[in-house]
Amino acid sequence: MKILKYLAYSLVLGLMLASCTKHEILPPTDPAQNAEFQLHYFEPVVNQASNYIDSVFVNGILYSSVNGSGQLTPYNGVPGGSTGRFFSVAAGEVNFKFYRKDQVVYDKTCTLNPGKQNVIVHDMNLAPIVLDNQFPYPHTSKWTPGSIYTTDSISSIKFINLLYEAPGQPYDGALQYQWKHPRTKEWINLGTPVRFGEATNREIITIVKEVYNSSGYCRIDYRILDENGDILQVRNSSGKMVDYSDYWTGYIGQAKMHFFRGFRTVEPRCNVSQWGSL
Repeated sequence: MKILKYLAYSLVLGLMLASCTKHEILPPTDPAQNAEFQLHYFEPVVNQASNYIDSVFVNGILYSSVNGSGQLTPYNGVPGGSTGRFFSVAAGEVNFKFYRKDQVVYDKTCTLNPGKQNVIVHDMNLAPIVLDNQFPYPHTSKWTPGSIYTTDSISSIKFINLLYEAPGQPYDGALQYQWKHPRTKEWINLGTPVRFGEATNREIITIVKEVYNSSGYCRIDYRILDENGDILQVRNSSGKMVDYSDYWTGYIGQAKMHFFRGFRTVEPRCNVSQWGSL
């Protein structure tokens, strides 16, 4: 009886394994040929519910939704989260379709290559801008134990110019993004000047650890120069034109994207949206 029982168990186990092999789910494409992307919505509109994107379809497949992985709101992106995450799709021609409720509000196609990139929708009538995310990140290979970065360590920033002068009018000029060294207080160019729709290379910045018993972070100040070398003038909340300035907390080892978006002279006012790649 024991022999029959073990034979029965063996038969059942064999059928289970055969079933698993037969119904194995494989990815539709070779992962090495996949495009990984973060999708950003930077149309210069008021950040309110009537402008939210309720669902995003990529090549006819639902990738993000208000009931799923996230609603796409102005000056934001998907997939969301505090750390860098990317969607994956077969490289080549890729269609993006946005819905508000049951209405299609965006239906455009672009080309994505194998590797990581950022897809930016800034005008509902135009195809998205596609930028190389520049992975692997340059700062991740710079630190070694005992190097000069044991106290002052590093992260990386990529700046993207999406500034509008006014509705339907992209800013006509090149912007120079700068960061202030947290120790020397020197203003340092982050890459070279870039025009609308362009991005700097991913540049290394220095993080001077403020709290010893921590992962490592400090305040980093930023400013922007116009094509004449003057600090860019922007409209503030009181309606006055003032020098642009901003700051972010920088963390050792992180890779960030800084998107400069909105209107320079009218509402909604321009500002930087920070997005994580690592």
